[in-house]
Amino acid sequence: MTIALNPTELRKSLRQRRNALSSTVQAQHAQLALTSLKLFLSTENPPSLRIAAFLSQDGELDTSPAIHHLWHFTNHQLYLPTLETKPDWHMGFAEYRPNSEMKNNRFGIPEPHQPHQSHISGQELDLVLMPLVGFDSNGNRMGMGGGYYDRTFAFKQSPSNSPNSTVLMGWAHHCQQTAQLPSEPWDIPLDAIITEQGLTMF
Repeated sequence: MTIALNPTELRKSLRQRRNALSSTVQAQHAQLALTSLKLFLSTENPPSLRIAAFLSQDGELDTSPAIHHLWHFTNHQLYLPTLETKPDWHMGFAEYRPNSEMKNNRFGIPEPHQPHQSHISGQELDLVLMPLVGFDSNGNRMGMGGGYYDRTFAFKQSPSNSPNSTVLMGWAHHCQQTAQLPSEPWDIPLDAIITEQGLTMF
């Protein structure tokens, strides 16, 4: 992958890579990623965390096995990002349960349909499984370009931010890694990444 590609071309190329994976390979990758997540949760963290995930689409590494595991085999609370939230928030997080009522947001992505006052902020989460189009070995993340995650987790750049606060963990196929991504001052890097090849801490 050449870094000479502009962001639009790079996004297109990386999305094509993940969409080229067969359904069998996709399923294998999701189970391998879940194994790494289980190990991380069992060795590094208390038994009850606030964890945000996302609903995979467009060839993204499937989160459904991880969501099923968190629902049925742990005491962690699970959340999904929501764009329909409090007026002064870029993005909120609504609790996600097996029986949650869902409603599509303006991009057609399902979100838990809950009162806005029940939403929590990104700073109240312990762990966030983050969607991405691409990543590099320095933890730089390329999203879809909307900036929702960067703005929501901008507090991570604050000098007064606790080192034990929200962990941002990318969730992606290894083929989405590229040599080097351009980085802007407002970009929020990942703390870690899980792919089918395992967990990497940055």
